[in-house]
Amino acid sequence: MDYNNVLIVDERRPREEYIRKQVKYQTELEIDDPLVVVDIDEVVERYRKWNKLLPRVELFYALKCNNDEKIAKVLAKLGSSFDCASKEEIQQILELGVDPSRIIYANPCKQNSHLSYAKEHNVDLMTFDSEEELIKIKMLYGTARLLLRFRSSHAYKVTYDLGKKFGCTIEEATDLLISAKEKGLNVIGVSFHVGSECLSVDAFSTSIKEARMIFDMGLQVGCAMEILDIGGGFRGREVDRPTIEENADIINQSLDEYFPETNGVKIIAEPGRFLVETAVSAGVIIIGRKFVYNHDKTNTEHVMYNINDGVYGSFNWVKEITDGFCTSPVSKKLRTEKHASTIWGPTCCCMDCLAINIQLPLMEVGEWMNVSFAGAYSFCLSTSFNNMPPPRTYYFCSHDTWFTQLGMTMQSR
Repeated sequence: MDYNNVLIVDERRPREEYIRKQVKYQTELEIDDPLVVVDIDEVVERYRKWNKLLPRVELFYALKCNNDEKIAKVLAKLGSSFDCASKEEIQQILELGVDPSRIIYANPCKQNSHLSYAKEHNVDLMTFDSEEELIKIKMLYGTARLLLRFRSSHAYKVTYDLGKKFGCTIEEATDLLISAKEKGLNVIGVSFHVGSECLSVDAFSTSIKEARMIFDMGLQVGCAMEILDIGGGFRGREVDRPTIEENADIINQSLDEYFPETNGVKIIAEPGRFLVETAVSAGVIIIGRKFVYNHDKTNTEHVMYNINDGVYGSFNWVKEITDGFCTSPVSKKLRTEKHASTIWGPTCCCMDCLAINIQLPLMEVGEWMNVSFAGAYSFCLSTSFNNMPPPRTYYFCSHDTWFTQLGMTMQSR
């Protein structure tokens, strides 16, 4: 199988089986480059799950999370809309045949040439959060439809706090709405983002309540407020809290209270990692091993492994050295004893460290490991540092999903 093609299987199988299959394939060809497998069925399943749990919230996939061509194509086939942040992202989605009305240019600070490109291609829904951005939009795209992005007055527990960079305060919102109105610009709604990987259960309920306040400010100013964008922040792994079910319950209740369906307000969101984080697994090979002994060299105190992919490749998302780096041997051989271990990437940089002091069975140089949950902020953040080879990508999909649910053809691969 050519590694750029999709392998159609009779029925969906565990991703560990896909990893083992491709490890066997590369081993037979004496290829020791890293690999990743993409489970297309998982992407489709997550998309369906979103629509079931949040029927009022139209999904605009955050392309920045994973811009893989085949994943984007699958989501476009499913009818997804897209959150784009640049000219290149907009171009990628338009080339898939997606209508411009299904794109939000959700970057509150836009480069002039990118804004002009959006105008040329009729991508007119976008966010702003400052007076300077209003001036830019007035000059380059005066007919755009605008969403005012605000940051909540509450602090939430998040992995990445986007409020440090984007969003006006509630106090600033009125002045910005008045300014937009005076400039003849078309503000039609409100946007917020609770933060990437939000850990606070009440983040969405509080933000939706605050969005209602700003919505009413806009109506008082004379803006035609029609859209609420609740952003992203949804967890990817089923074991993480709050789960998508917990978030959905809170969001649905808050929308019913503050934006009831009878009001006719369109609700959209920009999930990323929820759709793709669990759909991708990585296969890496151990290229080096060192034993660290205690002071009298009688016992192994620590094992250090070097693998052929790292933070400059597929694992840029491993910012915190925690148990979030989920790895296991590909081989099924029985192992009982575990050792405190450190995992290093392949480059010459001492920052290329993936995990410290995690418990792993003793493994050999040349042995393969499976790294789970590698779909979010992995491909798109990789670099060519030290010219290390990028992973080979293999796609798997069940026959029913590919041909029946997605309506793909053999040529679509």
